[in-house]
Amino acid sequence: MGKIYVIGSQKGGCAKTTTTFNLAYCLKKMGKKVLAVGFDSQANLTTCYGMI
Repeated sequence: MGKIYVIGSQKGGCAKTTTTFNLAYCLKKMGKKVLAVGFDSQANLTTCYGMI
């Protein structure tokens, strides 16, 4: 069974997206399967991955 990591805060600008992106990157480099999901309306995590 997989593990679920949640990075959350109601405050804006506290590096939630950056932390999520870097954690996903490091886990992938370790050979883990990773699904990173961002629920902010600005789609910042999607932009980090170059999808938009």
